[in-house]
Amino acid sequence: MKKLLFFLLTIVSFTNAKAFKFDGIDLNGTQQQVAREISMKGYVYDDATKSLKGNCHGMNIFLSLDQDNVSDKSKIGRLIVDIPMTTENAIEDAVVIFNVIYHRIASISGNATYSVDDDGTIMELKKTQKGIQLIYVTPNYNAKN
Repeated sequence: MKKLLFFLLTIVSFTNAKAFKFDGIDLNGTQQQVAREISMKGYVYDDATKSLKGNCHGMNIFLSLDQDNVSDKSKIGRLIVDIPMTTENAIEDAVVIFNVIYHRIASISGNATYSVDDDGTIMELKKTQKGIQLIYVTPNYNAKN
């Protein structure tokens, strides 16, 4: 429980109002810049999950980048962070943390959406079968119709 709270607070501490960041990585950069910064953090491709696996402040996490559904092909549309959790109240703990840090703009069926940056970036927080998922959606994202 404490590990989850520390991890989520750490993620939040790397986000500021001027740049969309995750673990110190500016996700508003080009795809090349983001890929270079992610690999410098030690994230490697995991065939089993088809995502980038890495350790963020003591927790193994999985990153997926949406580079297809974007208005600017040199940018990233979404960063999806999967955090494996075994505690039942992981989502509730995360909601409490993000309610304090960010402005919640929507809540549907236990999932919450937060405004992360003045540029329109939002974060969707939801529970999955294996834990919780944070989906950072940049202004470059174009959802498939």
